[in-house]
Amino acid sequence: MRAAAACALGLALGLAAGEAPAQSLAASDYALQCRGCHGADGAGVAGRVPSLRGVAALLETSAGRARLLAVPGVRQASVSDERLAALLTWVAARFAPSGAAPAFAPLTAEGVAAGRGRRAAERGGQRDVH
Repeated sequence: MRAAAACALGLALGLAAGEAPAQSLAASDYALQCRGCHGADGAGVAGRVPSLRGVAALLETSAGRARLLAVPGVRQASVSDERLAALLTWVAARFAPSGAAPAFAPLTAEGVAAGRGRRAAERGGQRDVH
């Protein structure tokens, strides 16, 4: 219940700030799934939790995408493949170096499912926790 309330609050705050609903949902998912370890600024903790500043570069190659999707916190995130794709795309854009133009294609739910090692039939019954 608390997660649903936090998700709704994040969505409302994002809409009030002028974000598109998908961006607001991704920002809310970041707060619930990632922020606790990586921090509000995505900097992580030196020697313990990696910075998210390099995520955009990882998304530029298939090997980088595979590496990112193999990270346990990503692979086991408690959101649907579609929401995880939006979240990772948001993270890459949000924490890209200043002035850097994105050189990656946004992730797709199908790409996330493949990276998580699931077949389409296994995704069918997946539910969002939030």
